[in-house]
Amino acid sequence: MGICTKIEQSAPNRPPTMGEGDVDAALLWDWFMKCENYLRHKNTAPADMVKTVAHGMGGVHAIRWLAACGPSLHEMDWDAYKEQMRSIFLPVDWEYTTRMSILRMKQGSRPFIDYALDIMAKNNLLAGTDSFMNDDFIRNAIKAGMEADLAVECHRENTNSVVAFKAWMDEVKRLDKK
Repeated sequence: MGICTKIEQSAPNRPPTMGEGDVDAALLWDWFMKCENYLRHKNTAPADMVKTVAHGMGGVHAIRWLAACGPSLHEMDWDAYKEQMRSIFLPVDWEYTTRMSILRMKQGSRPFIDYALDIMAKNNLLAGTDSFMNDDFIRNAIKAGMEADLAVECHRENTNSVVAFKAWMDEVKRLDKK
């Protein structure tokens, strides 16, 4: 693993740029989010999205990929672009390893909300893929790694009866602060 690249953007109305270095799923997610924010700011038509931001990618590998795409890059839709980026820059098993790392996460001594938000943020890396976990699945993953005393308190308080994910999160957060 070499030097990790970074995404820079001086303001939301300025296009982001991706520097030279290694690309991982978190960095690509950051790239996509900053690009989408910029494209919203500019009211960019869907047909122009890829060609508006793709050339902000730096690094030899990215530049070679852009050159190899040629004119087809400008015809690519946003979802196809994201899929191509993932297939070019991420390992074949990135979805599996990301999902497994979520399922292995533990709360430990940190506040519940920090733990839960870390899981949800990591799940966001999987957005747009078949591996993305819905609220029910994420809720079960969070419960599985929850600190033991908090899990017992949640059981006593019957938090499982709270159906809505956000309301459940709020209730567990309240219990964690006791």
